[in-house]
Amino acid sequence: MSVQSQIKTDIHKRLEAMHTARVTWEEGTLRASNDELYAILEGVYAMYAELKAEVGKRRAFAALLTDLEVKTQANTSLALKVIRYVFAGQGRREEAYARVVAIAHDMKGLDQSFTSYVQECGGIEEVRRVPTATKKTTMSKEDYRKLALEGLQEVQVGVSTFELPSFIQANTDYEEDYAVALVRCHDDGTGTVVYGCNEAGIIDAVLVSSGKDLDQRTQESLAKLDAGDLATKRARDVREFASKMIRVGSGAQVTLSGGSVRTNGAANHTYG
Repeated sequence: MSVQSQIKTDIHKRLEAMHTARVTWEEGTLRASNDELYAILEGVYAMYAELKAEVGKRRAFAALLTDLEVKTQANTSLALKVIRYVFAGQGRREEAYARVVAIAHDMKGLDQSFTSYVQECGGIEEVRRVPTATKKTTMSKEDYRKLALEGLQEVQVGVSTFELPSFIQANTDYEEDYAVALVRCHDDGTGTVVYGCNEAGIIDAVLVSSGKDLDQRTQESLAKLDAGDLATKRARDVREFASKMIRVGSGAQVTLSGGSVRTNGAANHTYG
């Protein structure tokens, strides 16, 4: 055997060894690791859903974080707070997992598990890639204020209609008939209006905040639906393509030799 042939043989053996190790890893350690990750995230999702549904549990959770001296930003999402406790020190991975949990909560079917939804969409990375609300131009505070005024104007049946008490009256010097109410939220999910404010600056601030929130919810909702449709289409396309790619003609005989699939009446396909 020539030196060149020996070198080629040695390279082939090393590549085969790495290939075998990769298959073993994928079918063993990696698969087990993914199953364990989904099990952990399933638990995170369950807790997140409970906290979202019950204000009493959210307050208890917030109190627990305070007791444990876990510091969070005012704008830290509930999903990220749970994820950070479970996956402490994972950096960007924490934000990715929190995003997946929140999206699944909004998008999956009532009888569908978190794991089933994520797998149906193509995996954690595919769900994470659902685009956030994007805008072609920068929105000003006045733009958001107008969005809220236009959107809320269409609300004919509000949360509640009641006779206005003396401390909640429209500001006659303000161009819109709005006032801001302070609501105490109870553990049973009810609320009590305890005070109000009709200062123009306060009303504007609430309208701007409402416009931002309504706009973001609308855009993200549409993006999630588009992404869900895309994930379903891609999954269908892959299944159809894979079926065509590996289809062997009727009556064909398949033999394995030297790392290739040889068929009678069908094209050769390399495996590995």
